[in-house]
Parts: sequence; structure tokens; C-alpha cells
Amino acid sequence: MNKKYTAHWAVPLAAAVLAALPAAASAANFQLTEQSVTSLGRAHSGGAAAAEDSSSIWYNPAGLSNLSGAEILGGYSLIRFNADFTKTSATDATGAPLSGGEGGKVGKLGGPLFLYYSQPINDQLTFGFGINTPFGLATKYDSDSVFRYQAIYTSVDVVNYSPTIAWKVNDAVSLGFGLDYQHMDVKLTNDVDFGAVCFSQLAPATCTSIGLTPQGHDGFFSAQASGTGTGWNAGVLWKINSDSRLGFSYRSTVNHDLSGGASFTNVPVQFSTIPQFQAQGISSTFKTPQMWSLSYAWQVNAQWTAFADWSYTGWSSFDKLDIAFANKGTQDAVVDEGLSNVNRYSVGADFRFNDAWTFRGGVALDLTPVPDPSAPCNTASYTPAQTAACTNNVSASRTARLPDGDRKWISLGATWRVSEHSQVDIGYAHLFLGSSLDFNQLNSAGDDHVVGTFKADADILGVSYRYKF
Repeated sequence: MNKKYTAHWAVPLAAAVLAALPAAASAANFQLTEQSVTSLGRAHSGGAAAAEDSSSIWYNPAGLSNLSGAEILGGYSLIRFNADFTKTSATDATGAPLSGGEGGKVGKLGGPLFLYYSQPINDQLTFGFGINTPFGLATKYDSDSVFRYQAIYTSVDVVNYSPTIAWKVNDAVSLGFGLDYQHMDVKLTNDVDFGAVCFSQLAPATCTSIGLTPQGHDGFFSAQASGTGTGWNAGVLWKINSDSRLGFSYRSTVNHDLSGGASFTNVPVQFSTIPQFQAQGISSTFKTPQMWSLSYAWQVNAQWTAFADWSYTGWSSFDKLDIAFANKGTQDAVVDEGLSNVNRYSVGADFRFNDAWTFRGGVALDLTPVPDPSAPCNTASYTPAQTAACTNNVSASRTARLPDGDRKWISLGATWRVSEHSQVDIGYAHLFLGSSLDFNQLNSAGDDHVVGTFKADADILGVSYRYKF
């Protein structure tokens, strides 16, 4: 029995563990752009060219050269992600209706903190250090929903620590460089339909005789993993003239060596001796995408400043995951992800009302790297033979762990200069993800098939405080 079940379950378990990774966040997929509340207010337009405070540590390290003195900046953005599902069909391994509701409110409240400090060393060099969260998500479905075999709880958190240096080459050009040290945590849970597993390996009559039928014996799967990785970032800031700046920044990939454990509960006695369904260690490597940004800032007059930004995220670097399992007899597995490289476009403006108050706004289009649900391995019209040939049914398109779609932004914000040393910022953005996001997932781990549409949106509210020494 051990030999039969191990090969079948190595890939599905891997997919379950790592479907959490490409998954609620404010930028495409599980990327977070909320590293500055001032920037949030203009939909993050002009990030690499703004060079207005120590958040340049993240957006463009060269921008630190534009600051006049030492400062500290800290803030928090609260993200409300919401996704409501409308079911078209939901069936188990036999084609019978899958019991359960439509998942409830999927999103969870949460968001990233950031803290930056910058200090001029001399007339040419400026040092900075930042702590922020560039990637993260949290989603949760009702435990008795039709999604229970695909996802119940998902959490991903990446914290970044970045020492940075900026060099003012001359009055027109500045360069910047920084290191990125990141720590990643992943947690997820879902149910396991052991009746469906039995049906996939033995004659249905045999499974029925021992009380293992689809939806008749559910187990529970839980996994968590963590790891660290290092990367680097660089940027250049060009002051074209006294009224306009052009900024360019690059952030490298970061390879995270993840390790942790996976466990099962309520495992049928017939499966209890199989290594795949016993508690065991897991390990893998996750590569964050590289990121490029090109931004422009133009001071139109004494009151108005316009901003524009193009950003590129190379999600294709996350093309597959190779997962190693600790228990002997459980083979390693490879999960194909199929994500695409994506672009983000944004424009915005600041209006300086007086010396104390500045108001801003912006719009953005943030494209998703997630393939359409009609992609291979997610098509309802597939024959059983075609479906059996797929190894990435859970991971190759919009997943239950994050029903992602193109994001359209509208943002507003304000700065209150309390004194020459103190500044308070507030920013708000609403994200339209779509009122009819197609969902079509055949779960290879249990052959359950859920089809329908999501309606998703998000709200972000940020507050920050800046102190200039």
C-alpha cells in the first residue's frame, strides 16, 4: 500500500504546502507596495523619483541624497481584503455535489509596518536602514465550505531588513545601493478527503466496504515553514533641472531556504502507516521576484507636483518549486507555477495647500501574474487522461488561497506638517479587483472540482509619523 499512495500524494501535498506562497496583498499576487503612507496617497506613483523622505530606502536608495538631515519615519497600513464567491458547481471525486457553503468572508484584516532611519555622513554620503514587509497575505475560509479541500487558512509574511548607502555624485546625479536580508514565514491548513484518496487508488467497492467514501472521512492537514535569504538593491536619481527628477531602481531576487513541518490528523487506520500521511519535515527554496521601477516627478508650479511610475515584477522567476520530504518512502515533488511577469502603471499629483497641509491623489493599474483559469490543468472539459497528465492543478491559475485579479487603484492622502520637525501622513486607497473573477479549480489531491466566480476588492488605510532631527 505504501508504494501505491506515495507517488500519488507527493505532488498534491507539495502543491498544498506551496499554493500558499503565490497567494491578501495590495499589489499583484502577494506583493505589498505599502512601504510609505505618503506614496500610498498618490497610488505609489513616482516612487523612485519622489526622494522626499527616508522611505527612499525602499523605493530608490539614491533618493536619500535629496534629504537635508537625519530623520526617522514609521507607519502602518491596514489592509481589508474581501472576496465573495458565487458557486456555479462543486463536485467530489465521484461527480456528486460537494457539500458546504461558499466560504464566507475570505479576507482577514492586517497589513505591513515599516520603519526607516537615515543619517547624512558627509556632504556626499547618506546612510539609511529600513525594516518593512514587502510580501504578505492572510486568507481564511469557513472550515465547512466547498473550498475545504483546497484551502482553509493561509498566511505568508516576509520581513525585510535593509542597510543602505547613497552617494551624491554631483548636483545632478546620485547613486544608491542596499542589501536585503529577509525572513519568511508560511502557515496553511486544509482538509483531506481520504475517501477520495481511496477511490483514486482502489476499487470504489473496496473503499465503500471499509467505510471510505468521498466526503465520508475528512482528515486535516497543517503545515508551516520558515527561512531566510539575502539580496540587493540599487538605484539612480537624476535631477534633470530644478523642477523635475527621473528615478530608476532595481531590486534583486532573494532565494529563501525554507524548512518546517507538515502533519495530518484523523488519518484512517488504512493510511496510518504510509509515510506520506505521517508528521514529517519539509524543505524547499522560494525565490522572490526581481523588481524594476522607473519614475518621474515634475514640480509644475509652487503648488502642484505631478508623478508617474512604471514598475515591473518578474514573477516568472517563480516558475517551479522543488519540495523535499523528510520521511523515507516519500519522493520529492516538483510543482509548476506558471506565473507571468507583470507591469504596474500609476500617475498622481500633490497639491500644496499651505505650509502646513499638502493633499494628494493618484490612480494605478496593477496587472496580475496569475494565468486565466482556462489554462491547462484547469479546464472542466479535460478528459480523465488529460487531467491525469497534469501535475499542477492547484497552482497553475487563480487559486482559492488568493483569488487574484488585475487591480485598479484610486488613492487619496494628506500631509500635516505639525512643525519644522514633525509630520503626520494619512493615506487611503480602494482597489477594484473585479466583480466576476472566473474560478475553475480541479484539485488533484482529492479530485474535487469547484467552479464559480469571485467578487473581490480591497481597502487600505495608512498612517505614518516622520521626525526630522
